Amino acid sequence: MPHKEWFMRFSKFVASTAIALAMLGGAAAAQAEDASFSFSGTAAITSDYVFRGYSQTDSDPAFQAGLTASHESGFFVSAWGSNVDLGSDADIEVDLIAGYTNSVDNLTYTVGAYYYTYPGADGSAEFDYFEAGLDLAYAIDKVTLTGKLYYSPEFFGAAGGDAWYFAGGTSVAVTETVSVYGAIGFNELDNGTDYQDYQGGIAVKFDPFVLDLKYTDTDVKGAGPLGDSRFVATLTYAF
Repeated sequence: MPHKEWFMRFSKFVASTAIALAMLGGAAAAQAEDASFSFSGTAAITSDYVFRGYSQTDSDPAFQAGLTASHESGFFVSAWGSNVDLGSDADIEVDLIAGYTNSVDNLTYTVGAYYYTYPGADGSAEFDYFEAGLDLAYAIDKVTLTGKLYYSPEFFGAAGGDAWYFAGGTSVAVTETVSVYGAIGFNELDNGTDYQDYQGGIAVKFDPFVLDLKYTDTDVKGAGPLGDSRFVATLTYAF
């Protein structure tokens, strides 16, 4: 992609994400004196925004940011954004999330409602969609087992239909700051294009940063440049 075009997409993302985060930040400020609320955020730059095995940025870099407001009861709301390159004028993705998280002994579970929206995209492309999700994490000493179950009644795109996503994985804490992980996901789509995605990598923490290096792939033959195997590097700042 020409540098000028990428810069324009990036600028649009920054503006839209700033608006979304400002709205959530306003709510955060209103509750700032209430000790039952806590607030956190992330800012990241990645060599390629890959979602379930497919590049969302046409193999280009992405800048991503998010903000979360959490209540001591376990309920939370989040806004997250990234630049994308999906065609049909879809240059920005903004995700709005509401959910609940809790832990029982070594098991942590999160249930959430996710709305993925693409401001400025051609409406006929029907990119915006909703998902309900369940995330599980079970810790055994230095090993954490993870599972995901997501459902969308009308998945991404005009030919989307309903969709299920199942995933399982594991991570191992090698040291206090280094962990390795791997995962496999199963995408069951109403349009018949079922596929699997895989990833494995290493995460290195040096507060307040995390450097993540991973390999990702799908089992789709002839997936083209967007779904082919690739290495992805991501640097995240948490605050």
